[in-house]
Amino acid sequence: MLKLPSRHIALLSCLGLLGGALSTQVNSAEKPSKKAIKEMLAPKEGEASSEESAKDIFSKTEDNYSLPGKGKYSASLNANYSYYQSNRPTFFLIDGRFTMLDITSDSERTLSTTVSFDYGLTKNLSLDVSLPFYIKDDELNGITTTDIGDAQASVRWQPRPSEKGAMTSLVFLSLSVPTGINPYEIEVGKEQSTGQGFPSVAIGSTFFKVFDPLIGFGSASFTFNPETDGFNQSRTFFLDNASLPGVLTEVQPGHSVSTAIGLSYAITYDFTVTVQYQHSIVTRSTFVWRDAELLTHQTKSATYDSGSAKLTTSWKGEGGKYLNLYFTLPVTDGQADIIIGVSMPLFPG
Repeated sequence: MLKLPSRHIALLSCLGLLGGALSTQVNSAEKPSKKAIKEMLAPKEGEASSEESAKDIFSKTEDNYSLPGKGKYSASLNANYSYYQSNRPTFFLIDGRFTMLDITSDSERTLSTTVSFDYGLTKNLSLDVSLPFYIKDDELNGITTTDIGDAQASVRWQPRPSEKGAMTSLVFLSLSVPTGINPYEIEVGKEQSTGQGFPSVAIGSTFFKVFDPLIGFGSASFTFNPETDGFNQSRTFFLDNASLPGVLTEVQPGHSVSTAIGLSYAITYDFTVTVQYQHSIVTRSTFVWRDAELLTHQTKSATYDSGSAKLTTSWKGEGGKYLNLYFTLPVTDGQADIIIGVSMPLFPG
């Protein structure tokens, strides 16, 4: 039977926050801007992540299986604040030359809270459900939105019991349901979305190995996003380098691949530090729309890469208590400038 030292338990419990979503989607039918890219690639609260899976692996020592166990459950709370800012210059043609007249600062703040419940179906199989709640503030347009996001359900399976010196892995399958405000049904510029607008299915694996006093971990996943139609949204599209008003009728979102790798170090028996890097690639999306003459067109987005670095500090107490504090910074353009978050159990002990 595998028994980890208590300092490893503190070390491993911090991995419950490994980088947000393992699926990313395109949320804009307009020509991609930095803000649009940010919307497409930003981690979605409530989606299954490798670190959420790893958290439960690392928090148990009583048996060789690391999920809650048959008939047992746990609940956690994850809250984070993100800030995004971009400066957009305004140019005018004066005397045959483009002259910058002004700089418009566009900023957006988001506060999200996600509640997750994990229930053990068997000793090596568990069901997790989560639902986020958002408060979003768009300073430029003067819009504030409060609503739920997309709900998610995940099944996690540990194929083999943990063994000392061997790599431990989890396999997960998750379904995201569009319960949030649909970005393709809002009035652009006057309303904000809190969901991605379509369902998605993700499959992936989480793994870790102890290298005393370090722990290496990683994950890989693929997200499938099906076509969704029935929209009737007025917005601006770009066709042949010209902007045209049109009505969005169908979205064929791109699929995504995400990977993550990280390392944790136990500074003391109850305090750990974790560093990680996560990278996601979203394939091209297609937006089907019609113009004023009822002609149908297709606009395709580019393929996007998104990278972010994350630092997590963790404190572990008695009776199942823990506190994780994390900071996420972008490595590529188009993401939030900073994400600060905290996670903790809802019912410790």
